[in-house]
Amino acid sequence: MIFLAPAFLVAAGIVAAGVVALHFLSTREPDTDLLPTVRFVPRVPVQATTITMRFTDPWLLALRVLLILLLGAALARPLIHPFAQPVSRITVVDVSRAVGSPGELVDSALGYVEGAAAVVFFDDEAREIEDGAVDSLESLRDDARWDRASAGSLSTALIGASRIASRLRDGTDSLQLVVVSPFAQEERDAATEEIRALWPGRIDAVRVAAAARQPDEAPTATRVEWADSGATGLWAAREPPDTIGGVRANDAVMVYPFVRRWQLAPGVAAEPADGNETRVYARWMDGEPAAFERATADGCMRSVAIPMPTEGDAILRPDFQRFLDGLEGPCGEPRDMSPLPEQFMAAFAGDETLAPASRVARQVMRVTPAVPWILGFALVVALAELWLRRRLASGARTNRAVERPGRSRAA
Repeated sequence: MIFLAPAFLVAAGIVAAGVVALHFLSTREPDTDLLPTVRFVPRVPVQATTITMRFTDPWLLALRVLLILLLGAALARPLIHPFAQPVSRITVVDVSRAVGSPGELVDSALGYVEGAAAVVFFDDEAREIEDGAVDSLESLRDDARWDRASAGSLSTALIGASRIASRLRDGTDSLQLVVVSPFAQEERDAATEEIRALWPGRIDAVRVAAAARQPDEAPTATRVEWADSGATGLWAAREPPDTIGGVRANDAVMVYPFVRRWQLAPGVAAEPADGNETRVYARWMDGEPAAFERATADGCMRSVAIPMPTEGDAILRPDFQRFLDGLEGPCGEPRDMSPLPEQFMAAFAGDETLAPASRVARQVMRVTPAVPWILGFALVVALAELWLRRRLASGARTNRAVERPGRSRAA
């Protein structure tokens, strides 16, 4: 058993020691007697108390100490791991459009998926396969699903693997990370190297065939229609207009105080579902669509609700020029299936040993499985302590009431 917040155990021990000390300092009312010389003094409650150094109420003390220790154990969040695996393997499988041969991917990944502690499929998002990982891998042989595959992201894959490692670290000594992927150029972004540096060990990179490079696109006619032209039914006037600070189209980001006068028309979906022919081409910085594109028989059509800057030097800036150049390109996200260079692959794999579990950040868990049971037991002990305390107090009052009449008669 381990404790995620052991400081609470120390605090509980200190409080319990204080409670034990207080039980040795017991207070009691002094014995009273009625004397004839003071019979004219009014009857008032006795206010004087004395302190004695003797141990009292052992059962009440035991319940109080047990209650404090249980609360400290619950706040310390215990985790029970009876057996620790020497090595736990996390297998990450690329299911993006960069994969050239699904059969080769499955055959290469099968040996790493069997017996793995966790399996992750990734494209533009990472998804952990919790049940039937081998069956899910075999289903990738179906060529039909690859027609809908999206772009992959190695950064997303590494983030997903790191989160799983945080969950597995307390039940293993070392962690092995295996990435099965074509490692195409389009799957790398500006954050990939920084995220890779966070993994405290080597990565076993298994490279499979990438999809064929896209042929050079023949010049096609690109038609741009603006929301205020009235030629499209995708947009409706925004009442009242608002101002937003930026827009992104593919890799081109333009920062400018745009006045948004258009929004999606009622009944138009933000993600049109018509056979992947239409997609959001640009988005405002709050995520709302700013432009759509649709592949047509003779080229590409883009419907744009972005007003062009009319003041300042915005139209002279490089980001504005990249945005205009993108409007003239073919439909679809740009693809680059060229393999990542060997220098990157060597740095990605690393030459270290497996990642020690102790160097992986622990997953923060507010409530562990043992906490509800400990709190329930603490509640039972608290009720028992309350019952015993009231019974002892009632017994003390009864004893005083019995003693006083007898002393009065003796006087």
